[in-house]
Amino acid sequence: MKKRYLAGLLVLVLIMTSLVGCSGQASTSDNANQTAPEKQIVWKVQGYTPAGTLYDEYGKRLADNITTMSNGRLKIEWYPADAIVPSVDGPQAVRDGVLDGLFDYSGLWSSVEYAAPLFCSSPGLFSDPTDMVAWLDYGGGRELLQEMGDKIGVHIEPAGVHDMENFLWANKPIDSIEALKSVKLRMMPIMGEILAANGCNVVFMSAAEIIPSMERGVIDAGEYSIPALDQTFGFQDVAKYYMRPGFHQPCATQQLVINKKNWESLPEDLKRIIQVACKENQMYMLNDAAARSIKAMEDFEKMGVELVVMPDEMIATLQEWTNAWYEKKVKEDPFLAKVHQSQVEFLKMWAPYKQTEKIPYPDWALSQ
Repeated sequence: MKKRYLAGLLVLVLIMTSLVGCSGQASTSDNANQTAPEKQIVWKVQGYTPAGTLYDEYGKRLADNITTMSNGRLKIEWYPADAIVPSVDGPQAVRDGVLDGLFDYSGLWSSVEYAAPLFCSSPGLFSDPTDMVAWLDYGGGRELLQEMGDKIGVHIEPAGVHDMENFLWANKPIDSIEALKSVKLRMMPIMGEILAANGCNVVFMSAAEIIPSMERGVIDAGEYSIPALDQTFGFQDVAKYYMRPGFHQPCATQQLVINKKNWESLPEDLKRIIQVACKENQMYMLNDAAARSIKAMEDFEKMGVELVVMPDEMIATLQEWTNAWYEKKVKEDPFLAKVHQSQVEFLKMWAPYKQTEKIPYPDWALSQ
């Protein structure tokens, strides 16, 4: 009896040991299958205007949205212009990993790629922001933009757009080609080259230099951006007139430039979050900047600053000059020729469609 009892007890111990062992093994397996918390990715992204300015606000908004939409998995640390590197060195800083990303516009890239400003705006071709956005998304523009990025070693996402800029600020109305040729003016690349090639006195200078140069009489006229941003720089304090439409810049786009290795190492869902956030920022900027510009123009009127709408014959001459410039430059720069041809082919399809949409605004809406 005692032997049978001991044998039974031994069997029971073995069974319980086996069960405990199985339980321990299952527990270990469960722990192994649990997903470890994903490591947070932190990027340093710099803007291209000083802290507190309009485009600094838009860039910071994009950074905050990406951080929030990714639930903090991708945290964007935002820095205003020149906080880490000089703005002019931005593309190279992203390529080299000094910055993880850059929020800027391709008009600043002319020293890196001569045709780069055409991705920001195309004088003499596109007439409003929808033209540019449609070409980027459906006319091959995005692919060409990335081709430019590949030359440098960066990934580029279109990330903003706003409508037409002011053509010039001056202390006399610029309402004819003769008046245009009578002043010394600051103008952006491409359009500045076009004006200079046709007898205008053009100088190129950074945004920070424009207002002081107008105050001291170094230049007679200058341009920078949309009414809302020009107001923050103080153009209305140094000039009595501002000219529209902005033939030189019928729209302007912004972009998020990302270090190539950083982009390629992201999981697909974070890539998609960035793309969606950039598209949302693009549409937000389009409407928000317009609303702010309307308010700025109302403020200009209250100050006695006068809006001058340039006559059709002046615009026609600017168009002729621009056509001649393109005709010359496509023979000199293969990449510019490629971008220009893409935009031309897109417009052949797009412009007739857009032309059928034009409905005049009612007279009462235009009367003040």
